[in-house]
Amino acid sequence: MFYMNEWIILGSFLGHWLKLFSVSTVLIAAGAYVGYLFTPDWREIVDSKHYYSNWQIRVYLSLPFNVVSRFAGRVANWEIPVWLRQSILGTFARAYGCKMDEAIVSDLKVSPADGVVLHYGKVEEERIEYVKGHDYDVATFIGEPYHKRNKELDLYQLVIYLAPGNYHSFHSPARWKADQMIHVPGLLLSVRPSLLSQVPHLFCLNERVVLNGEWKHGFFSMTAVAATNVGDIVIEAEPKLRTNVSRRKTEKIAASISPIHVPYLPGDRVGDFRLGSTIVLVFEAPPTIKFAIQAGDSLRYGQSLVVDGV
Repeated sequence: MFYMNEWIILGSFLGHWLKLFSVSTVLIAAGAYVGYLFTPDWREIVDSKHYYSNWQIRVYLSLPFNVVSRFAGRVANWEIPVWLRQSILGTFARAYGCKMDEAIVSDLKVSPADGVVLHYGKVEEERIEYVKGHDYDVATFIGEPYHKRNKELDLYQLVIYLAPGNYHSFHSPARWKADQMIHVPGLLLSVRPSLLSQVPHLFCLNERVVLNGEWKHGFFSMTAVAATNVGDIVIEAEPKLRTNVSRRKTEKIAASISPIHVPYLPGDRVGDFRLGSTIVLVFEAPPTIKFAIQAGDSLRYGQSLVVDGV
């Protein structure tokens, strides 16, 4: 039978070892994290040009953006009382420069359609350049191998950034047919232009929904890239799609491929972001194509992207 002093001794003994165990666990975890920060992975060793990194980038990649974005998404879906809408939505519109004079209804229920061209032009050696000097492999991004259909055609790309103050739906830029949807789970890093040049392969790291198909000149692909606080991507043709889903750390994250058969006409609504992010177009076209835009240009929904050649 234990007496009081024996219980005290036992409790003190267990408390001592629990403290040692806790300290050891923290030290081991801290050591592992420091090792992660300063040890390059095999991709950096094999291809340091496209997978370079440093401790600041690794710290940034380890931040819990997915969790924060899920919370922000829940908050964004709260219904705002009518009496608060003018003050809350008005503050948001002023902060992000929403052009309410372009809205169909200007009482803060909708937003204007616009975006910014980050990059455009021919895809060289099957690598997409999303900002000057930073590129990634086409197949890695769109989720399937790319095979040139016609030797007389070239592959082109166009990257459009939607800021928080922009119109959040995205529409079809041409007549085409989507026959495949690929959902690629991933991170939710910020895609602000000022950060794109800091993190290599950022678009390939972020969660995205890829629609691959054909248009009159051959291959056509439209990709919606998620970002911080933009965990929800909605594709109207696939209402069951769910993005930024909470997963266990041990759960394997793999892309899901679904066949779809959706014909689009110019201007058709494809889907929307629950806040702004990025649209990437990859398509085959004749070398005579002439773009009507420049990098840094602001776009409006319905504005022509090319002068002629298609």
